[in-house]
Amino acid sequence: MYRTAALLIAALLLVAPSQADAASVDKDPSSSCSVRVHYPNPVPSGVNVFVLAVGTAMSRTAYDNLAEQLVAKNYVAVIMDHQKGNMTKTDAGKFTSCVKSVKAQIASWLNPAGFKSASHWILGGHSAGGQAAHYAIAATPSLADAIFSIDPYNLSSAPAVHGPALYWGFTGTTCFVTVSDAAKAAYLQTSGHRVEVKVGSVYSFNPCGYAPKYYHCSFTDASCPACTNCRFTPSYFFTDIANTVQKFVNAAFYSGWTRSALTVSTTTPVTFYVDGDQP
Repeated sequence: MYRTAALLIAALLLVAPSQADAASVDKDPSSSCSVRVHYPNPVPSGVNVFVLAVGTAMSRTAYDNLAEQLVAKNYVAVIMDHQKGNMTKTDAGKFTSCVKSVKAQIASWLNPAGFKSASHWILGGHSAGGQAAHYAIAATPSLADAIFSIDPYNLSSAPAVHGPALYWGFTGTTCFVTVSDAAKAAYLQTSGHRVEVKVGSVYSFNPCGYAPKYYHCSFTDASCPACTNCRFTPSYFFTDIANTVQKFVNAAFYSGWTRSALTVSTTTPVTFYVDGDQP
């Protein structure tokens, strides 16, 4: 009896579909550009590729938690430091150059995992990296098929870009990043299809004092230099981001753009603003 059961389990294992493994690789496509590429292994045919530029004083190693959740949705996530060795990350020209290098070389990097081509390139970044992405896409719209940025800053005087675009931002100002100059500004400076997911303010006491549960650097693995809330970001925060990203990609390219197609239930307290909504 036990032998029969063991043989049955072994047979099921042989025919059951296997889950893609997550993997990553670090590359330096140019002297000023470094990337960490997170990918499902094997890479799906016609995969959607995200290229996210890092924030001020951050590096390609600072966003593993977010990238891993994007990979869990079968996307490739490239965390890009387009100004390697510099604290500032706002140079749109270097962003553009780095993205072009990634596009030219990613097939060779991921060929062993079965990468053939990207269906869509979704570009953006965090904080200063989001600013660089915005200006780069405004100058060269063909660079991106869509935009995804997480609290990009400072965009109060930025030129317009055309969607589809997804922005995550906050109700309250943290890390000296004001609400009106960050994701809200990016949303307002976007024409066409656009979404802002605005995180509500939740405060409580901890070693930092009365501090926000979610803040400008919650997107990173271990806060930003000189800016912390003395908490680890809850894992559901990254899951919620990935779920909204999946809805966004499907609405932008596959299922049709509607509010119901874009919204999703989240553990993180958020409000969705779509197209004509005023945040």
